Amino acid sequence: MAASAAGVLQATVADDAAAEEQVVARARRFDEAALAEIYSTYYPKIYNYGLVHLGNVQAAEDLASEVMLRVLESIDRYHFRGVAFSAWVFRIARNRLIDLQRRRRRRREVDLPQSLAGPDNATQHVAEQSLDRSQILMALAQLTEEQRQVMVLRFLQGFDNATAGRILGRSQSAVKSLQHRALNSMRKAMLEEPLKLNYGMGLAPEQV
Repeated sequence: MAASAAGVLQATVADDAAAEEQVVARARRFDEAALAEIYSTYYPKIYNYGLVHLGNVQAAEDLASEVMLRVLESIDRYHFRGVAFSAWVFRIARNRLIDLQRRRRRRREVDLPQSLAGPDNATQHVAEQSLDRSQILMALAQLTEEQRQVMVLRFLQGFDNATAGRILGRSQSAVKSLQHRALNSMRKAMLEEPLKLNYGMGLAPEQV
């Protein structure tokens, strides 16, 4: 039964990847509908990615706009070659984020977002509703930049360890190690609810 379920899941993932490849192929031929689909799919994801790391709505919107412009301008240079399109998009986002952070003053943003709602007000849940969102964001703010990148890619964007590693240029074992240290740090920042953090962020006990 378990093997059957795993087979269905793998088939679904493969179908999704194949469907996205078709959209990308159309976009490379400058099909307007395909370009619009890519934009509408990835803009909110990059916006939320930027919002967590930059802590500022305007900066997150600027990041998302710049990244999507670069994606659409350079999409004709994308080739699968074992790297998923989503990983390619987030690699562009990560590189742009690093550029922005290098120019920012070394100070913490005091206006941490109270929600991860995108410009279209579509709520993006980081954890179960029983967890206080601002508390999680404050805990994320205590992490190193690389630890925060791992947590966002793994649990907010839903990438597996291998894909997160490709985006960050790190091995799967390094991603797991960063994830483990990040969770420990976040638990310390949320002492009143140490156990809910694992399950609230969708992490199975064996993954910790």
